[in-house]
Amino acid sequence: MKSVVVRPVRGRWELSSFINLPWRLYSADPVWIPPLKASVRALLDQRHHSFYAGGSAAERELFVAWDGRHAVGRIAAILNHSYNDFAGDRVCFFGFFECIDRSDIAESLLSAVEAWACSRGVRAVLGPMNPSTNYECGLLVEGFTRPPTVMMTYNPPYYSRLIERAGYAKEKDLYAYISPVHDASLERMSRLAERTLRRNPGITTRGANLKDFSGEVQRVQEIYNSAWERNWGFVPMSDLEIAALAKELKPLVEPELLRFAEIDGEPVGFILTLPDWNPILRDFDGSPWRHPLKALKHLTRTKAEDMEGMRFITLGVKEAYRKRGIEGALMAEGLRKSLEIGFDWCEYSWILEDNELTKRTVRLMDGELYKVYRIYGKNVDGR
Repeated sequence: MKSVVVRPVRGRWELSSFINLPWRLYSADPVWIPPLKASVRALLDQRHHSFYAGGSAAERELFVAWDGRHAVGRIAAILNHSYNDFAGDRVCFFGFFECIDRSDIAESLLSAVEAWACSRGVRAVLGPMNPSTNYECGLLVEGFTRPPTVMMTYNPPYYSRLIERAGYAKEKDLYAYISPVHDASLERMSRLAERTLRRNPGITTRGANLKDFSGEVQRVQEIYNSAWERNWGFVPMSDLEIAALAKELKPLVEPELLRFAEIDGEPVGFILTLPDWNPILRDFDGSPWRHPLKALKHLTRTKAEDMEGMRFITLGVKEAYRKRGIEGALMAEGLRKSLEIGFDWCEYSWILEDNELTKRTVRLMDGELYKVYRIYGKNVDGR
């Protein structure tokens, strides 16, 4: 068996090898959706990306496994200071994991992360996070037959075996449900919404105003940080971080599917559903410049209503306004708009495995559990 060396990424060529490795591993996989290389490069940029805040919010180290001059595996070690400060914990995350089907290489990659983490006094390594729960996260462990939706991960089935052989065990599962968009679901949700509005006549819902996008982003941030602060894995997004993410997502947003609930004019909840743009990303093959004619066609002609599916990403209601049925009112109106636009299906993801209320709500819309993503963990402070 050939000797493989794992070492930190140094220089532009090694960084490019890190970014390009998935194209080698997935070239024959029809389910994989190539990411935009520019977005991956930006997300790894410690000096400029708002996630790191110049190292004060987070820091990272990238490792590549080399077989001669060929990259055969990669991983990132991510020390998220914002998360540890907020949660009162000492953990390091691993992310951006890719590897050929060799357990020795996977173990070497994860060992490199563990050694880096232990030198910084952490108690455990968790992942994958790319680079946190506010971005892509989780390893796909069930549901490999359908492509991932926008901002969801994908990997071969053997990845779970590689990670478990390295001593990692399940920390938390994240569920993805799929549901047809049809009138029967709308009828059920509308009945719930009508009861809510009768009890709370001051509640109204509206779509996003993209002309005041910066203001809408501030409203989302305020609700999000209030609504999710007690959820597993949550870390608040800074002003700069959410502004950067919003700028990236703005071209993908359908305004009627980013909806706010207001009480007497005060925003108290929101939902965010995105059209599934991943079939377009497949055509780009990592960059619009690789296939310029396809890119030009999509940029000039493709619209949200041309997409078959969508992904319901998040729902948040301020803590003081929960248990009033606001969630159901938002979902009912969002479903109504989805039918009007003409979507065929919706993925609800991701949902924590122990979030029974949301799981019950999704099942009201004939949601079927069809994918499971896993966060793994390993204690390292006793080694």
